[in-house]
Amino acid sequence: MDEKLAEFQLCRYCRDRQGAEGKALPLSGNENRCFICGGISNNLGGITGKVVSGLKKFEFKTFSVGLMLPPGVQEREDTVRSELKIRGGETVKSELSGRLAAAVVKEMRGGRKVDRLHPDATVLVDIGQKSVAVSSKALFLYGRYTKPRGVAQRMLFCEECDGRGCEKCRGSGYSRVPSVEGAVSRRLGDILGSKKFKFTWFGSEDTDSLVFPPGRPMVIESKNPRRRRAPKALRLKTGKGSMTVSGIHAVTKKFEHPAFTFMTRIVMSGDGRIAVEDLKRLQREMRNALVQYRNNKGRLVDKRIYSVKASARGKKITADVKLDGGLPVKRLVSGEAVSPSFSESMKMQLRCERFDIISVWPKPGKES
Repeated sequence: MDEKLAEFQLCRYCRDRQGAEGKALPLSGNENRCFICGGISNNLGGITGKVVSGLKKFEFKTFSVGLMLPPGVQEREDTVRSELKIRGGETVKSELSGRLAAAVVKEMRGGRKVDRLHPDATVLVDIGQKSVAVSSKALFLYGRYTKPRGVAQRMLFCEECDGRGCEKCRGSGYSRVPSVEGAVSRRLGDILGSKKFKFTWFGSEDTDSLVFPPGRPMVIESKNPRRRRAPKALRLKTGKGSMTVSGIHAVTKKFEHPAFTFMTRIVMSGDGRIAVEDLKRLQREMRNALVQYRNNKGRLVDKRIYSVKASARGKKITADVKLDGGLPVKRLVSGEAVSPSFSESMKMQLRCERFDIISVWPKPGKES
């Protein structure tokens, strides 16, 4: 036998992994002294226990195991295979992660399975440091919220420090105005064991807007949740009245740009008494109107108004309007970079006093 090959004394795991060519290599008399793995292959028991302990903190059905090996392990296997002209074959890293995963499946009950592509839980093991880190796949929940007046949709930055943190906001950086985002995050944080959430909104409304049942849709991304089962509904106290979230269920992913139509009730006022003829013209001209406006990026966007049903009393108009999501309601009233607008149709400057959300309809394919 070549003297150089004689130096490559391997444990049985590392020798068997080299296939038929590996039979030319000597077995180490001490399984903890292996040219390739340095004895790692025979000492996975302690690591397996740490992995199982870490996974028990999470709810999951599928998992994957990733390994970080000490420097030089993979390089030494490459050296052996170069000398024996071995091509392909399972690597030391792949074999160790596979054996570790199999040991975890055996030790944990409940039909846990390995899924390398889309696991519920991901385990990262640093063999050299003997450390284990477990994280879980984000959970996406769809639901509809209703809210009273005085409750914001998003968490608002503190007006005093603009989000930097100060005495007034107790270092949080956020205003103490109640919000859908804040209330839902706190409750779901307790239920799911998640500290970070990201919301995808199907449109927005003012803090003083009512959102009526069945509510405005939203998708909530729970990052690194320890538990994956959420209640079907929430009832939350806000200090301004109760808000609810209903129809909660898991979806495959968030929606980046959800498309929807909605019905809003707008209360607006003008400088003079509203004439019946002007009100009729408003309903006639704005029904099925294609409205163009400039968005926040400066691009011209077309949206449609489907119906307008309005009534007037003195200088005030109340209108139930069905329109495409994304069309800014206040600007539709005032005419700021929007045409045609309600002010344009009425031939007087109108001001939006408030608008409420009556109903929201996600377009096909936008709700799962």
